[in-house]
Amino acid sequence: MSSFYNILGIATVLFIVFLQTAKAQYRLPVYTDYLTDNYYILHPAMAGAHFEGIKLRSSYRTQWLETPNAPSMQSLNAHARVGERSGVGGMFFHDKNGFQSQSGFQATYAHHIPFTTSRTDINQFSFGLSGGGSFYRHDRSSFDPTNDIIVQGTNQNSSSFFVDVGISYNYYNLYAHLTVRNLVFVGKQLSDEVILDKPKRVLASAGAFVEMSDRWALEPSFLADLVQYVNRPNVDISLKSHHDLRSSQLWGGLSFRKGLTNTLTEYNTVPYAEPYSQVSIITGIRQNKWMFSYTYTLGLGDKTINSSGFHQFTLGIDILSNEFRPTFIRGIL
Repeated sequence: MSSFYNILGIATVLFIVFLQTAKAQYRLPVYTDYLTDNYYILHPAMAGAHFEGIKLRSSYRTQWLETPNAPSMQSLNAHARVGERSGVGGMFFHDKNGFQSQSGFQATYAHHIPFTTSRTDINQFSFGLSGGGSFYRHDRSSFDPTNDIIVQGTNQNSSSFFVDVGISYNYYNLYAHLTVRNLVFVGKQLSDEVILDKPKRVLASAGAFVEMSDRWALEPSFLADLVQYVNRPNVDISLKSHHDLRSSQLWGGLSFRKGLTNTLTEYNTVPYAEPYSQVSIITGIRQNKWMFSYTYTLGLGDKTINSSGFHQFTLGIDILSNEFRPTFIRGIL
């Protein structure tokens, strides 16, 4: 046990150093798809946290279904255990909003330190490191030509490189994660090629599986999302209900995202302040090696930009996972 506290102390010191030195910028937005058996999409230390096999997940998110060229996002990620103590992963994504779009990729290595040899009792500490790149495009080819140097009917492209770092601890029915996005960042502004100095992003989450019966468990969890220089931290408070139907597993739940500070702006020239908030409804099913999940997100408050909500679909498959079958209580592994 003393060795565990030593490791935890070293990790804490490293994270304090990282928080003082890291540079960052926004990449793939933080949605609620991490709640669909997809924590790797946020936390690199979760790569290969399960004991064997490959987890493959693909997501599609959209809004304003009736509007052409509406904002949309697609992602594909896979991660696997390699040996007893290593995990690897990779992800690709494409995010488009009107004339703006970005594509990116990342590769991940994770090191796992199990404190038990049992594969049914989980007690594991993990470190993760991800590196990747993002490619940005501003499509102005359909703009009307003018004498304005900013609007010339051409495309603008830019790219960046990033490194993320994270730690995770899975202890029986409990889990906790801490990730710093963009420990290293190299990139340039789209227009004037000035070196970027963007805010770092810190993601901290924790949760538990509470067994209500042999075939029913509740999973309360939270996520804190903090961005440097931006005084608008967000907190997700979520509750999922897991049900074991012998050959299938079902889950459903709610997630409430709350901004902890008000957004100051104007509406019809009248100033107003309102905190950002939204609610997501999550449903899903796992049948053998396949899983499917649907998430509907709706913005709350007096002023919203999207009254029809956001739709997200996640499809996944677990490959080469015949030896170890986790109980539904261990949902994230």
